[in-house]
Amino acid sequence: MRNVRWSSFGTVVGASVVALLMLVLVVRGRVWAWIPFAIAAGVAVREVRFLQRSRRASTVGFDERRRGRAE
Repeated sequence: MRNVRWSSFGTVVGASVVALLMLVLVVRGRVWAWIPFAIAAGVAVREVRFLQRSRRASTVGFDERRRGRAE
C-alpha cells in the first residue's frame, strides 16, 4: 500500500469545502462568491491531478515497444 500524502489530501478536502460553501452563497444570490468558488475549485482539481500523477510510475519510456506490434 502506498503512503497517502496527507497534506495534499487535506488541501483537496479543504478546497472542496470552501468551494461548496461559496457555491451555496452563489445560489443564494451573492455574485462576489464566484471568485473564491473558482479559485477553490481550481485548487482542488489541480491537487487531485497532482495526486493522480504522483501515483503513476516515475519512468515512462518512449523507447518501449508499442502494444500489439510483433517485433
